[in-house]
Amino acid sequence: MKRLLVLVVILSLLAGFVFAGAEAEGEADDEQVTLRLLSRFTGTDATTPVWQETIQLFEEMYPNVTIQDDSVNQEAAYNNKLQADLATGNLPNVFGRAGVVANVRLAENNVLMDVTPLMEDEEWFGGFIEGAFEVYNFGPYGVEGYYGVPYAIAPEVIVYNRDLFAQAGAEIPETMSDLYEVIDQLIAAGITPWAAGAQSTWRAGHIHNYLLYKWAGIETAVALGTRDKSWTDTEVVESLAFMNDLKARGAFWENFEGIDYDMEKAMFFNGEAAMILNGSWFIGEVIAQPDPNVYGTFGFPYFEERPEFRGHMVNFPQGFLLKEDTQGAERQATIDFIKFWTGTERQTAMVAQIQRTPVRVDVDYTG
Repeated sequence: MKRLLVLVVILSLLAGFVFAGAEAEGEADDEQVTLRLLSRFTGTDATTPVWQETIQLFEEMYPNVTIQDDSVNQEAAYNNKLQADLATGNLPNVFGRAGVVANVRLAENNVLMDVTPLMEDEEWFGGFIEGAFEVYNFGPYGVEGYYGVPYAIAPEVIVYNRDLFAQAGAEIPETMSDLYEVIDQLIAAGITPWAAGAQSTWRAGHIHNYLLYKWAGIETAVALGTRDKSWTDTEVVESLAFMNDLKARGAFWENFEGIDYDMEKAMFFNGEAAMILNGSWFIGEVIAQPDPNVYGTFGFPYFEERPEFRGHMVNFPQGFLLKEDTQGAERQATIDFIKFWTGTERQTAMVAQIQRTPVRVDVDYTG
């Protein structure tokens, strides 16, 4: 579990978000403070209701704290906003940022809070699954400490429309050859095989992640993430070629480069495509459909030529980063918030309301 979490985050083009804190939790100060949060939990994101509920509850629990939620859903806009914050030195108290290597540099420059002291709180820390924090252990990169707090695990699978598969006479594919056959069957039946909105660049990136994992394996993905391999290395280039093969075969909409993630989801739920690659963050949106039983899931197919990578899968650990430049009541409020967001109560709410995969073992799954 440790190994998988560490490896996936390095490769991920859309890394998870991370919160952190550097002091033990204590009594809230009476001093009035404002916490600024930057997530992507807004708009159509399924986590939005739980996130907003958490903010409301926290402000009720801590009357001295005001939350400024600057969340932005669209990836490019989010990245631009965060980049501007970094450039001006006006970072949010809590934010997410893609890429382990980039975040190590922030830690080196004392931008991120080391959350290691928080682990002394056994009631809070003891409830996490084993290895959950290892993706935020920057020791192997030369910076001692843990610089993030996880809030979810997000395995990625293919969601498919059972009715459209039946209409095309297609069965769940196990190998890439099977997948190509399914694509051909769907096209012959007049059905777009695969919903993809590459205008949101992470959507194409996630598909490539899987092609790389299944063709070259986790070790190659790790080497690419640590820059021990380059994008011009043979196996990496070959994995990119498979993406072109899918496009040339007609797997995606002809103009999928001009479609964003919101349009992609809408078109999939409208029955305009038979498959979509997505993570556990998507479950809440599926079950909110008029007939969620129309949809099923299957694992990403593997290459027959590379059976040794059959079990390699993409699983995004998600969490938040905390800025280091805080003190006093503001710092304590930041720590209190991340512990609340990642504690048993809010983790249970995520499972109950949107079926997110939690990072805690002390969560009630029966509600």
